[in-house]
Amino acid sequence: MKKVKLTTEKVLEAFNVVSTAKYGKLDDQDKVRVWKIARALKPTADKFADDRDDAARKLLPTEDFEERRAKAQQYQAMLGDKQADMTQAPMTPAEFWKFFNENIAYNKTVNDALAEYGKKEVEVEFEPLSEEAFGKLMASNDWTFDFALKLSEIIC
Repeated sequence: MKKVKLTTEKVLEAFNVVSTAKYGKLDDQDKVRVWKIARALKPTADKFADDRDDAARKLLPTEDFEERRAKAQQYQAMLGDKQADMTQAPMTPAEFWKFFNENIAYNKTVNDALAEYGKKEVEVEFEPLSEEAFGKLMASNDWTFDFALKLSEIIC
């Protein structure tokens, strides 16, 4: 078994990759090992996702923010449709840009609130992959070399 200290952000990144990876070229034993690595990373990834969702809900700047977000998305879709009648738009251009700036500030607030959690180190224990198995995992997926190098530092 390998014990690894990783930041929550790194766990989340590795979990998202490993849990969606294709295992086609791995033998059965290595497929199980990759699955177990994902299972070891999952509790931390799930906790961070729950914290992110909680922060996103509780830090909404106004009660009608989600409603205005939906209108802004409709407005933006109408802008992309050359045949759209902009007189029927759900908001004015000024309202759209006001919301756009509020949304940027809101996203920054949520990201800032979660920054310390993302940097928090956690210890994860799992059976690492061999270099040969990792090579097969790479061959099963369309990853850049830089990306694969970062992942190999975690799971090998």
